[in-house]
Amino acid sequence: MAEEAVIVQRIGTTALAGPPLVKAAIGEEVSSEDLGGAKLHTKVSGCIDHFASVESEAYQCSRNIISTFNFELPEETTTEVEEPLYSAEELMGLAPKSYSYSLDITLIVSRLTDGSRLQEFKARYGTTLLTGFARIEGHQVGIVANNGELTYEASLKGCHFVQLCDQRDIPLIFLQNTAPQPVHTLSQAKAEAHSKTLKAQGSMMSAVACASTPKITVVVGGCHGADSYAMCGRAFEPNFLFLWPNARVSILAPGYAGALEQDEEETMRINEQ
Repeated sequence: MAEEAVIVQRIGTTALAGPPLVKAAIGEEVSSEDLGGAKLHTKVSGCIDHFASVESEAYQCSRNIISTFNFELPEETTTEVEEPLYSAEELMGLAPKSYSYSLDITLIVSRLTDGSRLQEFKARYGTTLLTGFARIEGHQVGIVANNGELTYEASLKGCHFVQLCDQRDIPLIFLQNTAPQPVHTLSQAKAEAHSKTLKAQGSMMSAVACASTPKITVVVGGCHGADSYAMCGRAFEPNFLFLWPNARVSILAPGYAGALEQDEEETMRINEQ
């Protein structure tokens, strides 16, 4: 029911039933931590957004969350603008020469945000997508940045974060940077996994399309296929769309057309399955 949730390791637990009921129902002995502890819900299920090792860390995390609510204060307060800890001039040397891998997006974010600070959202879940609140030139923004393939977990995480920013009227900055992935659906298990991922990406696309907050998209590397749509590509009409000189955007990455070709024997085998 909460917009964002914090859990403390070895203190907080969340489960439909406790260890005694599990023991009575299926005869299995399990600890509260394994059943619904902090590590499980922040890294595997994604039900909890923020992990805290101790209570004091949870209090600080709660303060950070409240600071992003974007409420209008009775008196105007001036926010001091901090320079990033790393020079923005170094961005010129971070442009990837090869599109067969994803650049570590934190290298770029740390050179854009005030004080190189980022308050991450769901930091342990869906790690191939970086989401979080930051300030740029004193203005609060929400950052959605690719750090690898846009997986099922990453798409759900992105959907939740975009909805939060829209609710709080926080502008969104999308940093597109994904390596091309060959698509081989040669088994029912892979087909089901792809279907699951596409459904989650569809949810993220819906959240992006419905968000009324300003959106800025920057393509820093390659962005191909459905990832380009979910990350607020041209079809979703961002307020501004910028491309680095090295950027590449396409439905199918160059050199990966062979992934769609199938010989007659392979087609027959897939049909039999």
